Amino acid sequence: MNKESRPENNGYIGIRDIAKLAGVSTATVSRVINNPEMTSEKVRKKVQKVIEEYNYIPNQPVKKIFSKTSNTIAVFIYDMENPFFISLIKELNQICLEHNYMLLICDTGSNPELEKKYLYFCLANRCAGIILTEGVDSDIFEACRIHIPIAFLDRKTHGKFSSVRSNNRQMMQPIVDYLYNLGHRKIAFVGCKTPMDSVISRQNGYIETMAGKGLPIIQEYIYDRNLQLTLQAGSQALNYFLSLPAAPTAIICCNDIIALGALNAAYSLGLKIPADMSIVGFDNVISNLHQPQITTVQQNLRDISLELFELVVNPPEEPVSKIIEASFIEGATCSRIETPQK
Repeated sequence: MNKESRPENNGYIGIRDIAKLAGVSTATVSRVINNPEMTSEKVRKKVQKVIEEYNYIPNQPVKKIFSKTSNTIAVFIYDMENPFFISLIKELNQICLEHNYMLLICDTGSNPELEKKYLYFCLANRCAGIILTEGVDSDIFEACRIHIPIAFLDRKTHGKFSSVRSNNRQMMQPIVDYLYNLGHRKIAFVGCKTPMDSVISRQNGYIETMAGKGLPIIQEYIYDRNLQLTLQAGSQALNYFLSLPAAPTAIICCNDIIALGALNAAYSLGLKIPADMSIVGFDNVISNLHQPQITTVQQNLRDISLELFELVVNPPEEPVSKIIEASFIEGATCSRIETPQK
């Protein structure tokens, strides 16, 4: 291989350069890269030697032009500031890497217009699949004729797409049981005004479990004025409950961020947790950010991520709904009431 045939070192080497250096046609180089079984061992070794010497990496956008799909899986994230979604991204990314896929993170903020733009981008780039996390219910995906697999997490599918979710509704049972056994009867719930599937399920589970124990469903004990699941919402909820003539003694928050906001507000008011108020979260994603440990629910993010990945890589013929078991985590933000309330 003479020096005159070498490409400039300060530029990217292309398939034509490889062909020239190896003394073969560009079509032969393409076959070696994409269909090596269609070439002889002698030719493969010759071309491969040049590829390795010059660290040639095929141009992925060009490869996708001639391919029906890529090895990219997109995930639409509702809230990039929520530790739950960051933990989900980490799990999905690890699984994708283990199976030679790349994860494309799309920060949608539950904005239908952004979701539409990302959807068209994914279709144009031939993504292998799309994972949709929690978000506002919209008909963007139902209305489009989409030929790539889509899986939903904590989101209504209207029976058209496969979905994965934790047993959100059922997990209110061990939470209410736990508080009830500690003597609490005035148990409140913090949800969200924006209709989110997981929050609605948890709120319905709270109402059903309270009713099952013969406890009254007091509308003032359900706070859902907030549009987002934020620290501020938790703080506002706590201040609201404390303003009631008969404040609750325990608060169930629909996620850990809400719970942390309520805890921070309690501390700023000089309240002692759990002596003055018991607080429960959901997700168990901030245990390393707050002490004492928040009483909460652990979602099985590994199994959730595996199911989502499997649904887009090996989609079933008909939509399926996967329910992943969560577990109750007893922390240190709840305490017993010595004289049970009536």
